Amino acid sequence: MPQLHYDRPASTWLEALPVGDGRLGAVCWGLADGEKLSLNDDRAWSGPVGGPRHAAPADHPQRVLAARRAVLDGDAALADELMQPVVPHTQAYLPVGDLTVRTPGLSVAQDLRRGLDLSTATAWTRRPGPGGGARHETFVAARAGALVHELTAAGGEDVEVAFASPLPLRSVRRGSPGPGEVEWRALLELPLDVRPWGPGQEGEAVRWAGPGSPARLVAVVVRARADGCAPDRDAVDAVDAVDGVDAADGADTAGGGGGVLVARWAGARRVRLVVAVEVPEPLADSPGTPDAQAAARRAAAALGAVEEVRAAHLADHAALFGRAGLELHGRCGPATPTDELVHRAVDDEDAHRALAELVVAHARYLLVTGSRPGTLPMTLQGLWNAELRPPWSSNYTTNVNLQMAYWPVQAWALPECAEPLLAFAERLAAEGARAAREMYDAPGWVTHHNSDGWAQTRSVGGGWADPSWSAWPFGGAWLCANLVDAVEHAADPAAVAARVLPVLEGAARFCLAWLVRLPDGTLGTAPSTSPENRWLDAGGTARAVTASSTCDLELTRGLLQAWSRLAPDEPATARLREDVREALAGLPRPRTGARGQLLEWHEDLPEAEPEHRHTSHLVGLYPLGTLDPRAEPDLAAAAARTLELRGPESTGWALAWRTALWARLGRGDVVGDLVRRCLRPAVDDAAQAGGLYPNLFSAHPPFQVDGNLGFAAGVAEALVGSTAERVDLLPALPPQWPRGRVHGLRTRAGVEVDLTWEEGRPTRARLRHLRAGTVHVAVGASACGTFTGGPGEEHDVPLPAPAAHRTGTHQGGTP
Repeated sequence: MPQLHYDRPASTWLEALPVGDGRLGAVCWGLADGEKLSLNDDRAWSGPVGGPRHAAPADHPQRVLAARRAVLDGDAALADELMQPVVPHTQAYLPVGDLTVRTPGLSVAQDLRRGLDLSTATAWTRRPGPGGGARHETFVAARAGALVHELTAAGGEDVEVAFASPLPLRSVRRGSPGPGEVEWRALLELPLDVRPWGPGQEGEAVRWAGPGSPARLVAVVVRARADGCAPDRDAVDAVDAVDGVDAADGADTAGGGGGVLVARWAGARRVRLVVAVEVPEPLADSPGTPDAQAAARRAAAALGAVEEVRAAHLADHAALFGRAGLELHGRCGPATPTDELVHRAVDDEDAHRALAELVVAHARYLLVTGSRPGTLPMTLQGLWNAELRPPWSSNYTTNVNLQMAYWPVQAWALPECAEPLLAFAERLAAEGARAAREMYDAPGWVTHHNSDGWAQTRSVGGGWADPSWSAWPFGGAWLCANLVDAVEHAADPAAVAARVLPVLEGAARFCLAWLVRLPDGTLGTAPSTSPENRWLDAGGTARAVTASSTCDLELTRGLLQAWSRLAPDEPATARLREDVREALAGLPRPRTGARGQLLEWHEDLPEAEPEHRHTSHLVGLYPLGTLDPRAEPDLAAAAARTLELRGPESTGWALAWRTALWARLGRGDVVGDLVRRCLRPAVDDAAQAGGLYPNLFSAHPPFQVDGNLGFAAGVAEALVGSTAERVDLLPALPPQWPRGRVHGLRTRAGVEVDLTWEEGRPTRARLRHLRAGTVHVAVGASACGTFTGGPGEEHDVPLPAPAAHRTGTHQGGTP
C-alpha cells in the first residue's frame, strides 16, 4: 500500500497531508497534542453576491485593430501600449478555516507517527501515552459530502474541539441534538475582493462587505459525539464568551473573528466528528446565503452511520485509485520517513525508484481527491490553499497550468476526474462568447490568461499587467486540447465528442476570425504574444507583442484539425468546414532559426530570457501532437535544440512539461535527468528550481499542483506512447528504471496497456480494448503486431527478442 509517513508533527502547511473529495478538502497536520484540519471548499472564492462584472471598453475592438496595424508597420512599442487588459484581476480561491482536535493532557512529539494512506485516502496520526496513547484518522467521503474524523484514546483523554478562520464570523449556533452530541454551526463572510500579491498591487488587499451589507457566506457545520461521556457545556460557553461570540442554544448572533471552542469532553475514549460545508456556487445568479440545513443534514446522516460511510468511501476511492499503477522495484526501509526519502533519493538509486513510484501514486491520489464530477476544476494549488491572499490568487492560469493539471487524467485511467474541466470549459464558452463580441467584435468564444471560479474570460491585469501574459486570447483553444484528449481516450468517443463539439466549434470560429494574411502571404496572428515571454527590439528593450507566435499557430492548427476530424460532415457546417480547410492550407509549418532552434515567433527574434520557463512554441510536440517526430524529423531536431538552449533548470511545472516533451522525442536519458530534478528536495529561496516539499507537493516555488500532475503525465508518456492507431512501448524509459511494471495505462488507440520490463526491455505486454478498433504495437523500430478487438477483449503482445530492442538515447527513431 503506497503511503506517506513521518516521525514528527507537521510544523508548516507544506508538511501537512491532503484529503478531499473534489469539493471539500483539508490538510491534516498531525500535531503533538492532537490534529489540525485546515479546511477548503472549492466554491469559496472572493467576489460580491452575483459575481464581479467587468465590461470591455467600447473602443476595445478598435484598439486591437490599431495594435494589428502597429505590428504590421513594425511599431512594437505602440502595439505593446495598445494591448491593455480589461479586468483588474481575477478573484481568489480562499481557505475556510482550521478545525483542531486536541488532547491537552497528551502532548508528545517523541515517537509520534503520522501518515497518509494513498490507497484508502485516509490521513492518520498515532502518539504514545499512558493507557495506549491516541490515534486520529481523517477522510472525506465523497458520497456523504462530509469530512469524518475519529479520535481513539484507549485510556480516556480530555478532548477539545475548536474552530478558527481568517474569514469573519457572522453568526454561531450550537445545539445538543442527541445524547453526548454537539451540533455547531457557523456562518463566515467571504470578501468582496482580494487583490493578487505582487508589483502594482498596493492598496487595500482584501475588501469586506461590512456589517449589515450583503456578502457571500460560508456555512460550516460540525457534528460530534463522544462515547461514554457528555460534553462540558459550562466550559464551552465560558470560552465563547471570552472570544466575543454568544453561542447559547438556538441563538444566532453576530460575532467577531478568532477561535471558537466547539466542544469539550472529559475522559473521552472515542470522539467522532463530522464536518460539512456549504457555499453558494460562484455563479452570476447565485445567492449570498448558503443552505446550512443541507450541510446539517449531511453531517447528521454521516455521524449516524459512520461505519457505512467509511465502507462506501473505501470502495469509492479504490474503484478509481486502483485502476492503474506503477512499480519500479525501489527499495527503502519501511520505517524511512517520506521527507527523509526525498533527501536520500538524490544519491541512492533504490530510494530514487521508491520515491518516483510514490510520487506517481501521489499524483493519481491528488486527482482522485481533488477533482470529481460536480465540482470546480483544481486551482493552481489544487483543492488545498491556506492563504487569504494566496500565490497568483490560487486561480486558473490557462496558458498551460490548468491544462497541465489535467494532462494525466486520461492516461492514468481517471476520466471521471476530468469532468470538472469539461464542465468548466462549457461555462467559459458561454461567458467567453460575450467577451469575444465585446473585446474583438468576433464570433465564437475566447478566454485569456487567467480565470477564476466565476469563469472570468476577459484579459486581466488592468493598470499593472505586462501584455506578454495578459494580451493572449488563446486560453480557450488550448483548453480544447484537453477536451479532444478526452474524446480520443474514451470508451465511447462519440458520446464525449457530441458534448464537447459545441465548445470546439465556438473556439474554432474565434480562431478563424483572429487569423490575418501576413505580408509574406501566410496566414497568421497579429497582434500576437508567446505566453509570458518577450523578445528584444533593436534598442535592447524587451517587447511582448509581434506577429504569429508559434504557439498561436499550433494551437489553431490543432483545434481546426481536431474539429475537422470529430465534427459530422453535414450541410449545417459545410461553410465552416470549408473555412477550416482553407485556413489549415494557409498556416505555415513551424520555422527553424539560425541556432537550429524552433522559432518562437514569426521571425528569428532575440529572446529577453533565453532560459525562460515557458516552452509554448513546443505545444505542437506535446501535448497537441501536431508535430510528429517520425514524419518531421527536422522539426523534431529543432525542438530538441530549443530545449537544449532553454537550459537544464526551471520551475517544477516547467520541468514536468519538459519531461513530457523529451519523452515525445524518445530521449530516455534526458527524461531520467529531468525526473531527478523534479524529485529533489525543494528550496524555497530558489527563484526557478522545482523539487518536492516534505509532503510531496511540487515547488514552482511556491507550491503548484500542476508540477505534481504534469510529472505523472510525463512518466506515462515515457512508458507508453500512442496515437489514434499506434502504441509504442517504452519509447523513452529512463535508464535508472531498468525493471518495472505499469498497469492500466490508457491510450489514444483505445486500448489499455499492462506492461512489464526487465533490463530496460519489455518482457510482457497485454492489451485490453476499451472500444472496438485496430491498433499497431511497436517497441522502438520493431513492430510487434496488429490487434483488432471489441470492448473488453484482451491480447498478449509478442515482443521482439532482446537483441532487437536497443535502449538508449534515441529510442523510437527520433533525434
